[in-house]
Amino acid sequence: MLRHGVPFRHSKNASFSIRQKSSGGRRPKKKTYHRVPELDRVMELRKKPSMILHLSSLIQSQPQTLFLRDLEKHVGFVRKWAFMGLMEKHPSLFRVAGTPPSVSLTARALRLAQEETHARAQMEPLLVTNLRKLLMLCVDCRVPLETVELLGPELGLPSDFKDCLVPKYPQFFAVRRFRGRDSLALEDWDSTLALTARESRYVFRLTQL
Repeated sequence: MLRHGVPFRHSKNASFSIRQKSSGGRRPKKKTYHRVPELDRVMELRKKPSMILHLSSLIQSQPQTLFLRDLEKHVGFVRKWAFMGLMEKHPSLFRVAGTPPSVSLTARALRLAQEETHARAQMEPLLVTNLRKLLMLCVDCRVPLETVELLGPELGLPSDFKDCLVPKYPQFFAVRRFRGRDSLALEDWDSTLALTARESRYVFRLTQL
């Protein structure tokens, strides 16, 4: 690497030199990315179920009928055609009818959605407990919201847990700004949750004696 001295006069009796770096005309190396076929297959398998769940949730969230002409407002122009292809491939789940055409859930899909809603309601206490345990394991009982969103599917949390679950339990959770990011914080420490499964079984046996 070459260094050039450039004279700089500060006064009549003194002169200094500023060193400038030269890159030598070299360009930074271009990153090379390699595709992993196994990972591509996993992502492809997850893509269709996630789209089906997204469209099903979108239909159920509408106060009235979801017209196909309004689909672009919710999912964008490009994904609109992907969703319309999904409707065509799954007539047992989605029904397109009427003038102008609208999409709705079939009786079978609606029944499954209602059963899922009922199951989620029954699982809610367990989800809240698992989320409290997760926060108790973290430093300062706080974790960035984006991390919870990443772990949400593994914990069984709904995709909209920030709006439907967290505000419902203000005695346990709060969203606070920390170092420029929204974080989920624990509001109440419960020592009974800080037990291993073996300790919980031991305590249960003692209560049965």
